[in-house]
Amino acid sequence: MKTQIVKKSKKEIVKLLKKENLLVFNRAITKAHAMNILESINTYGMLRLPVIVQLLYDNNKEAIADSQHTLTGLVTKMTANEYQDCILVKCKTKKEVIDLIAKLNTTSKSWTNENFLSAWLKFGAEYEYYLTYEMVHDKQKQSGISLSKILDIFISNKDSFKKGEPKLKNQIQANNVYKFAKHFRSKYKSAAHQIAGVIQFAQSEKWEDEEKVNNFILRVDSYASIKGNRYPKDREDIKTKLEELYRKTDSEFNNYISRCDD
Repeated sequence: MKTQIVKKSKKEIVKLLKKENLLVFNRAITKAHAMNILESINTYGMLRLPVIVQLLYDNNKEAIADSQHTLTGLVTKMTANEYQDCILVKCKTKKEVIDLIAKLNTTSKSWTNENFLSAWLKFGAEYEYYLTYEMVHDKQKQSGISLSKILDIFISNKDSFKKGEPKLKNQIQANNVYKFAKHFRSKYKSAAHQIAGVIQFAQSEKWEDEEKVNNFILRVDSYASIKGNRYPKDREDIKTKLEELYRKTDSEFNNYISRCDD
């Protein structure tokens, strides 16, 4: 990526800030935040230059890569004859743009997993890994499990997820872990720390057979029905309880349930 300092007029900045010219990968602009930044600039001056990206893959179109809020605030006080220094970065691909924006935000307000997911989905269906990001999005939405936990289940390296080349775990095992965790989340309204223990237990079993999962879910629900549909709240405690239930033979489990029922 090549960079240089360029001067942008008020007219040019206004054009860059038009909705149709903003990058879909970036955050939405809030006027209140822009005014707070302007107040800071009025007090301390410009501490960081805005970054403009030149999209070489899109007829050299220019867009704001960083400091949308800064420019939104600045343009309210600029005159027609004033210019603002900006850093211009030339990007050859959409992937370079996402990588640039993510790195810029790391030095201010870091991107969350949700930001990365949204950005890569907006990349478009033509992208090589689009279906993986769509799968992650759908699993999170269907289960109500946090995105971070969904990534723990399906993605072997979160950095690869952020960089746009997600590395998947064994998908048979991952789908079985997901099925088990999703059942817990929906039936017992388990909190995040409980789900973490559920996932850790399920991953340790390396389930290849979905029937084992289904059978154990029946056992889990049988135990819960006697205990008032409650499981331990602590992550390690719920993991230990699940391991205990799983290790029992059918006969041992039936005897155990009978004693619990007394």
